[in-house]
Amino acid sequence: MRLFIAAELPGEVVEALAETSAMLRGCMRGRYVAPDSFHVTLAFLGDVEAARVNDAIDALEEGCRGAQSIDVALGELGSFGRRSKATLWQGFREADQLQDLAQSVRAALQQRNLPFDDKPFRAHVTLMRAADLSKGALPSPALAEGRIEHVTLFKSDLSGPRPVYEPLHTVKLG
Repeated sequence: MRLFIAAELPGEVVEALAETSAMLRGCMRGRYVAPDSFHVTLAFLGDVEAARVNDAIDALEEGCRGAQSIDVALGELGSFGRRSKATLWQGFREADQLQDLAQSVRAALQQRNLPFDDKPFRAHVTLMRAADLSKGALPSPALAEGRIEHVTLFKSDLSGPRPVYEPLHTVKLG
């Protein structure tokens, strides 16, 4: 099964992200992420055998042990990839605590020999895939602040018309 560990976003942050997404729909093409799928991926595990799910849960618990809830503030828009088929995202200002949490979760995964995508962590929320950014500069996004209080191990199902994320285990921070 395809797994990832993500910080869940507070409602006021999701609302601002949805507002930015709606604004972007009016000025560019791409595959938009549904607001109920917004999250901050801390570690992408990819395909994991069902027998190893409990190891992933243990790593999530250990990686979050002692972590407090995290105050976040949305920042600017950015992108990965080519301008004609980019991944468009919105970042955070002052993301050091998210960085620390991602490192802790990844270290716990490593201790259990659970492979994960080890690209450097960048605190962001994906808004659109295959975005056509060739028309010029990105608009100013909606901004909001909130507190991240939950980190979840998700199972990702890509077989339908849009990804479906099923929570398998959640840890409350703080």
